[in-house]
Parts: sequence; C-alpha cells; structure tokens
Amino acid sequence: MVRRPTQSDVARVAGVSRGAVSLALSSSPGVGSATRERILRVADELGYVRNLSAASLAGRFDATLGVVLPNLRNPFFEALVAQVQRWGVEADLLPLFVTSLDEPAREVTVMRKLHELRVAGVVVASPVSPAADLVAMSARLPLAVIGIASPGGNVDAVFMDENHAARLVSHHLRARRWRRVLHLSSPHAPDDIWIARRRQALESAWAGLPFAHEAIPPGGLIQPVIDAHDPRNRDEPLAIIAHNDLLATDVTTAVQGLGLVPGRDVAIVSFDDTHMAARPEYNLTSVRQDADALASAALGMLRERGEGLEAPGREVVVTPTLTVRSSS
Repeated sequence: MVRRPTQSDVARVAGVSRGAVSLALSSSPGVGSATRERILRVADELGYVRNLSAASLAGRFDATLGVVLPNLRNPFFEALVAQVQRWGVEADLLPLFVTSLDEPAREVTVMRKLHELRVAGVVVASPVSPAADLVAMSARLPLAVIGIASPGGNVDAVFMDENHAARLVSHHLRARRWRRVLHLSSPHAPDDIWIARRRQALESAWAGLPFAHEAIPPGGLIQPVIDAHDPRNRDEPLAIIAHNDLLATDVTTAVQGLGLVPGRDVAIVSFDDTHMAARPEYNLTSVRQDADALASAALGMLRERGEGLEAPGREVVVTPTLTVRSSS
C-alpha cells in the first residue's frame, strides 16, 4: 500500500512545526506569508492532501457542506448546484450533493447522515419533509432552506418574492390581452408549501379574471388537462402558467399537439428561466429566480451562524425578473 505523506512529513521538509503546517494549510492567521508559501510549496511537491475526515473527527466544522436536492430532473437544480459549488470554493467548503428522491422520509434520513459526517451545515433546496422535521434538525446543526420561508426554529431561509413574480406575470399577460389563466403544477405531496404559496400569489395577482389550478400527479398525462381547457372552446384567450420550465416543455408539446401555436393561440409562461426555457423549440417566457443570489445568501447565513444554533432563523428574499420570449 502506498504511504500518503502527512503533515509531519511536510513540517520536516519545510523545517517548521507541525502546528505551523496545520495553520498554513487551513489558511489560518499566525503564519508569515513567506513561511506559508514555503509550506504550501512543499506540500504540493510531496503530494500532501488534507484529510477532511480526520479534520471532522478532530472537531473541525469548516470542511464540508451538505446539500440536499429533491431530484436531478429539474434543470434549475443544475444551475443551483453550479452556484453552490462556486460559493463553496469561496468559503473553503467541499459541497456534498445528495438527493431525497422527492421522499420526505429519505430527506430526513439524509440530513441525519450528513449530521453524522459532521458537516459545517446543510442546505436543503425545495424541501419535501414536514416543517417540524426541519425545525428539529435545525437544533442539531446549521440548516438553511432554499425556496420556502423559514418554518421556524433555527432554520435560515432564502426564497424568491412570489408576490412580485406573480405581479410581473399578471401585468405581462394583461398587457398582451390574455384574459384566462390555467396554473399547472406537479406536487410531491398535497400540502407542498412552495406550490401553495405560488398558487396563492398568482390567484391574488389575477383577481377579477378567470383563474384555474390543476395539479398533474407524478407520471400523470398533461394532454387530457390541456384538452379540457382547449382555448378554442372559450371566448377568453387562455394563458397557461407552468410551475417550472421542465413542466412547461411538456405543456408546449401538448399545446402543439392540438395544432396550436404558443404565443399566438395560447400563452405559456413558466418559472426559473433555465437554459431549457431559452431553447428555440420552446422559447419560453419565464420568471428568473437568481440561482447565484439564492446560493450565496444560503451559504452566507450558514457561515455567519457558525456553530451558534441558538439564534432564530433568518430570511433573505430575492427579487425576481421576467424574461419575455415568444411563448406569450
């Protein structure tokens, strides 16, 4: 078995103490710049790599970050992963990405496992577990959620201003003279928090004009829902608002299956403004929630909290914008 170089080896070759090596490798103060550069050069020449597991067992809480995603199907999570990785490097953290597979029990189990790994904190995007479980977990380790308001306890939260997003969509559709709205979502559970908040915001912004909401079950067919709301059977022009770009692509296919042209015969608006929305075969008008702002705010709150679990949860609200394309 190949022997891996240790901090003691680096210290011996660099002619310094092992403590100085530890400080230099963790970017801690107390080591002069020339000494730090010499230590880093020797470590690189010897092929030394920090043992994050050992650092964790020694009581270090600044090595790794747990990130829990509901799934990898939604392209928005791809954008979020990229930004978390970028900000993780800035914070000297190694992000560990896992998925809950849209299962509340699995999400709780994953958070417990990450706690056992002694991560610096956990970020949960679009959580599917009950609020009580999130609150309970926040008493054990720093926890930030993305996509919902803080459920209480010590849970920090960063989310998009749904009311502002709904007003942007409403103003755009009203200005284009679309007079009827169908909101489509794909809930993981009947009481999904973020879906309910978005629906309520859209209903409020669309007050006074016909509004309907349909939930497409996982694996369910969209075409029958679109058929039931066929805009050719009503006088008011129909606008379809999809909960995200992924769902909107299926909506586009279903609309085109009726021989209709998005933007001319029916409007399609979605959320997230991912790379999929900009594809020419969809060209979706979409609400942009800034993945960079969400990631940086979540990691910033975790860093500020550190090991202090007694402070109540804080919230950061991100203001969205609307990218208008030919689908509306």
